[in-house]
Amino acid sequence: MLESEMVRTFVRTQTPAKLKALRDHVKQEKAALASRNMAAGNDLLNDFHVRMAELMGNDVLAQILDDLVSRCALITLMYQTDTHACHNADEHDDIVKAIAARDEVEAARIMAEHLEHVEHHLTFDRKIPSSDIAKALS
Repeated sequence: MLESEMVRTFVRTQTPAKLKALRDHVKQEKAALASRNMAAGNDLLNDFHVRMAELMGNDVLAQILDDLVSRCALITLMYQTDTHACHNADEHDDIVKAIAARDEVEAARIMAEHLEHVEHHLTFDRKIPSSDIAKALS
């Protein structure tokens, strides 16, 4: 899995500055979600993965992830509950903690589990008001 391998590489190449940047990113995620700014929170949640690739200096991977995340952003905004969005920020925090501990295996495990949770917790059967689409695209 691409993301699990990416996080393993990040663990091996981390620096205090890279770790601080990821921690700051997670703080921004949590602040946006706590203020009920779900659009900004979802943008930050999605950008976590792109940010990790950028911090590794892997511009090609960052561009690929940015494209993939852009394609998934509307889906997550429309079909992910606020509770699950907050849970994603907590999982990002757990990933960063494993990176800080230099635990490749744990960081990769949490990343794989996190991606499974994102997919599993999309609620495609919920009724979405049409005004949410306009909000999502703004």
